[in-house]
Amino acid sequence: MGDVGDFWNDVRAARAEKRAKNREQSTRLLGERKIVFQSFNGGAHLIIEHRDLTVDYWPGTGRWHVRGGTKGFGVKKLLKRLNEEDQGERKT
Repeated sequence: MGDVGDFWNDVRAARAEKRAKNREQSTRLLGERKIVFQSFNGGAHLIIEHRDLTVDYWPGTGRWHVRGGTKGFGVKKLLKRLNEEDQGERKT
């Protein structure tokens, strides 16, 4: 029975490591693109202020939510959404 417990402990550890890596890489990408954000809870939650948008972003999972607007997953899709705002293609 210990083998099953060890397996799930390994799974949990791998997931935590993946989230930590996502937080690091996503935060770096945002910084490289000069996206302004505030970091909360040790980087687990970022609030991005870009043009007229306020975006809640959880880089560990990739989930993001434009306040009063769209939701999505992934830093690349978030950057695309912010780029659309820069180009005036979408307002919500």
